[in-house]
Amino acid sequence: MVNQSKSSLIYKLVFLLQALLLGIIGTLLLIGIVSAAEKDSDSDGVIDSNDNCPYVSNADQLDNVSAFVIGDGDKWTTTFVPIWAPSDKSNTRVYVGGFLKTSGTDYSWSSDGTKLEFTSAPKLGEEVRLVVLEDQDGRGDKCSPDLTVDFDGIPDNGDNCPLVYNPYQENTWGTSQGDACEVGSGPAEIYQVWAKLYEHANFTGIEEVIRVNDVLLSGNAIGDDAVSSIRVGPHTAVYLYTLPNYGGDSEFFGTADSDFMDNQIGHDTASSIRMYSTAPIEVTKISTGIDFWSSVDGHVGHIATNDIESLVSGGSGSSITLEYDYADRVQSITVRYDGEGDYVVSTTKLDGNVGETAHFHYEGVLDTSSTTENDTNDSSESIALAKLTTNKYIVQSGDYLFQIASLYNVSVQSIIDENNIANANIIFVGQELVIP
Repeated sequence: MVNQSKSSLIYKLVFLLQALLLGIIGTLLLIGIVSAAEKDSDSDGVIDSNDNCPYVSNADQLDNVSAFVIGDGDKWTTTFVPIWAPSDKSNTRVYVGGFLKTSGTDYSWSSDGTKLEFTSAPKLGEEVRLVVLEDQDGRGDKCSPDLTVDFDGIPDNGDNCPLVYNPYQENTWGTSQGDACEVGSGPAEIYQVWAKLYEHANFTGIEEVIRVNDVLLSGNAIGDDAVSSIRVGPHTAVYLYTLPNYGGDSEFFGTADSDFMDNQIGHDTASSIRMYSTAPIEVTKISTGIDFWSSVDGHVGHIATNDIESLVSGGSGSSITLEYDYADRVQSITVRYDGEGDYVVSTTKLDGNVGETAHFHYEGVLDTSSTTENDTNDSSESIALAKLTTNKYIVQSGDYLFQIASLYNVSVQSIIDENNIANANIIFVGQELVIP
């Protein structure tokens, strides 16, 4: 009886030890399984099973762009069948040699959407790249093929911020750098382009002045698909596009257009706008004021901040001439303030003749002068006196042709032709202009 009790006790102890051992093994196996499931190979805080790019760190899990190099120019003709053609062409950008090409002008897709057809074949060695925005294919951007150093797919030599992810290339202030690399954007920036968009034909309805590129007009004062006429500033080249992000059909505007009825893009179709400066003098903000660089004469001078303040205090039409600032290139530069942040800079050549002229907009110095009721009346009288008749105008101090053309709703070119003006940048105070 005693032996049976001992055997039973031993059996129970062995059973308990076996159960304990199995429990420990089971726990170890369970820990191993859980650890395997929660493995984070790239240490970005997202476990592999949930990571859209498990071997490259991407805690943000961005999945907005894909990029594909589809040729390097060695075998290109004007038509090419890429290995992969996106179904949504509106979000597709095509770069050749680092330069963004315009759909409908530089290239087009075949009717079946499988062939990329160029107006001119890419040159030998030029990389041809497709960048597809909003391509949420489940593979994170950092795992997509042919991405660049900042993983946005935009070729580095065509990227306005090559070290920071910015696939949409936003450039709110129209400078040489995109928003992602911009520092201090705002009123203190220099703008040398502008366009005024109008809701209806003949420059009527809702209007908006645009000074920078805009990938999407939706949300603007003028809105998306709501433009029917346009005025173009001096030294400004404008492209309007029928789709966001500079897609779809496009049209160039170098002068005002009062009615889009017969245009390529037509009424109420513009969705994005891009502008370029053709000014012969580049204007740049520097720490001590504003600097001027001529495309012909190189560095031609600068104006100090205190001089800018004096111009603004003097009001519209005030000007300052800096004599012999850079005597080896020009005799002098003249900066005129036209009010509301608008300026004109011009050079005088060594022989005394007027040289290059450029317009720019700068709100870094505010107008602190107060306008009285009498001042307003005087201004109105000045404009009334300037209009001798309905078809004549006397040039006032601070006037320029675009301003006069806008006053009469005519084109600058029509005034030039009517008055046999040799240089559109040169008109004189007191000069009588016939308005066509």
